[in-house]
Amino acid sequence: MQFKISQLLKKIRNSNIKLAFAESVTCGLIAHKLSTIKGTSDFFTGSVVCYDPAVKTGLLNVSPALIKKYSAESKQVTEALARNLSKLMQADLYGAITGLSTPDPHSKLPVGTVFLSVYDGQRILTKRFLFRGSPLVIRKKAVYAMLELINTRIK
Repeated sequence: MQFKISQLLKKIRNSNIKLAFAESVTCGLIAHKLSTIKGTSDFFTGSVVCYDPAVKTGLLNVSPALIKKYSAESKQVTEALARNLSKLMQADLYGAITGLSTPDPHSKLPVGTVFLSVYDGQRILTKRFLFRGSPLVIRKKAVYAMLELINTRIK
């Protein structure tokens, strides 16, 4: 059975779950996707676009040493983003997403590598993906994967 966003939204509404996101590689595409859905304000708190590492370290309080050690596009930084977002916004689930949709000469990761984390205030679930396609296709696949991960987390 294929994942359907409409089923996820029904599940979110029935559970009275609020969502918030820290978006790096998706540059606000999750927020955009959710904003096209009627009744989004019932469950969507907001998104912080943290494309630049300075936003990760400044607004979301990720340690510069963590970024230096693992890179801004890493499991460790993605998890820190999700945890630290919970100090900025009120929600039940905090999603964070980092990755590479274009080449980065400073990264050892291949283009298309994406990390997704979902944090509920106690536990964190993180997945790594390798998507193929143009930068926009990679970002769209990452949005869909994040919504799938939230769906899995709610089950």
